[in-house]
Amino acid sequence: MLLLWVTFLISSCLSGAQAWGGWDFQNDRIRKLEALGIQEEKNLLVLTATTLARVLNETRFLMVEFYNPLSKQSQNLIKEMGKAVDIMGKENPGVLFGKVNITSEKLLKQEFAINDVPTVKLFVEGHRQWPIDCRGVIEAAALVTWLRNQIRQSIVLLTNREQTKAFINSRKLIVIGFFEGKIVHFEECEEDSHILRDLSKIVKFFTMDLVIEYNIETMDQIYDMHIRNHILLFISKNSTEFDALVKIFELAALEFKNKLIFLIVNTDEIHNIHVLEYFQIASWDIPSVRILNLTKSMKYQMPADEITFKNLKNFCKDFLDGLAKQQLSSENIPKDWDTKPVKVLVGKNFKEVVFSHRRNAFVMFYAPWSYECKSLLPVLEELGKKYQYHESVTIAKIDVTANDIHQMFLEKYPFFKFFPAKTDLVVPYDGEYNLDAFINFVEKEIKSQMESEEWTFEQEESDEKEDLSIQDWGKIKEEL
Repeated sequence: MLLLWVTFLISSCLSGAQAWGGWDFQNDRIRKLEALGIQEEKNLLVLTATTLARVLNETRFLMVEFYNPLSKQSQNLIKEMGKAVDIMGKENPGVLFGKVNITSEKLLKQEFAINDVPTVKLFVEGHRQWPIDCRGVIEAAALVTWLRNQIRQSIVLLTNREQTKAFINSRKLIVIGFFEGKIVHFEECEEDSHILRDLSKIVKFFTMDLVIEYNIETMDQIYDMHIRNHILLFISKNSTEFDALVKIFELAALEFKNKLIFLIVNTDEIHNIHVLEYFQIASWDIPSVRILNLTKSMKYQMPADEITFKNLKNFCKDFLDGLAKQQLSSENIPKDWDTKPVKVLVGKNFKEVVFSHRRNAFVMFYAPWSYECKSLLPVLEELGKKYQYHESVTIAKIDVTANDIHQMFLEKYPFFKFFPAKTDLVVPYDGEYNLDAFINFVEKEIKSQMESEEWTFEQEESDEKEDLSIQDWGKIKEEL
C-alpha cells in the first residue's frame, strides 16, 4: 500500500554538502559554478545536457527557458528572466535560473518535447522527469509571482522510511503533516506508471477551499488542478445578494465535489475584465453562471434567469451528463430555417439576412429559457403569419445565448430591432410587447422607408431636370 504524506516546506535552504551558502555568498557561488563547469550569461546559467544534471542535484527549484537565439520572443524573455533573478536575489540558495539553446542542445529539446519557443519549465526537487510548464508568463514580475506561488505550493510525497530520512537530513527545518480520515478520493499508483506531478495536482485539489475566488493569487493554482471543468459565479462583492448567492453556490459545490471546481469572479475587480470579455458577460448579465471545460475550451451558460440551488444542480448535472447546450459563436443553420412564418437566424446567416439590402427584417433576440421570452414567442409567431407573404418584410428570431452575434447589439433579452432594406441602419424597438404594438411599429417603419425612397427619387428627378435646364440654357445662348 502507498502511504501519502503531505509535506509543507518551511525552509528552502539546503544544508551540508548541498548548500550553496557561505558568508561570502557571491564568491562562493562563482567558485561553485566554476567547479561544476557552468557558465553564466546575464544572470542565467548556460545549461547543456551535462550541466543540467549537475545543477538539478544542487538546487531545489530550477527555472529554465528553452530558447532559439534567432527568435525575438526568446531574446525578450531571456531579458525578463534576467530581471527576475534580480528581483528574487541571487542569494536565494534554493532557486536558480537557466537557459537552454535548443539549436545546439537537440537531445534536451527532444527529451522535454520542446515544440515552441520560448518555453519555460520549472524543475522541482531535482526531478528531471516532472517539470512544471510556465505558460503565458512573459514579464519579470509575473515570472517571480508565478515562481513564488509554485514554491509556496510545493508538495513532496514521501512513500517510504528511507526517503523520509533522506528528506529530513537534507534540510535545516521541516514540518511533516500526517493526515487521516475517511477516503474521499482513491488513487492507485503502480511504480513508474504515475508521475509525481499528477499526484501533486490531486493533493492540491483536496487541500483547497470548496469555493475559490478567482484572482491573480489563485489563478495558477486553479489552472494547475487535475479537474478541468470549472463553474464560475460572476457577481459583484458589493451586491446585496452576494452572501446569499455564495451560500447557494457553496451548497452546489458540496454536491458536486471532485467533479467541478467552483469559482467566484468578483466583477468589481478591474483585473477580471478580460474574464468578463472572454465569457461575454455584460453588466445586465450579472450575477451570472458559466461552465468552462479547459481541455476543449468549451463554454456553457446556465439556462435559467434565477440562480437557485435547484437551477445550479440541474445545470451541473446536465453538463456532466453531456446534455448542456454549448455556447457557440454560431449554431448550425437549420435546414428549415426559412420555411416557417418566423425565420430562424444563427450567427452564420445573421448578416446575410438582416443586412441583405433586399428586404426589411424585424428580429427578436431571445434566450430560450427566459420566461418572458417564452411568453412572447407565440406573439412573434402571429406577427410572422401576418407578414409571411409580404413582399418586403421578414420576421425572424435568434437565440443570443447560443450565438455570439449579440456582441454587436448588447442589450438585455428579450429585445427587438428593425433592419431597413437598402441601408445598414438599425432601428431599436422600445414600444410595448404585444401584437398590435409590433404591427404598428413595422408598418410605421415600412411607411417611413417608402417616403424616404420617394423623396430620394423626387430629388434625383429634380437634379436631372436641373441638369437638363442648364443644358437647354446653354443651347439658347449658343443660338443667340
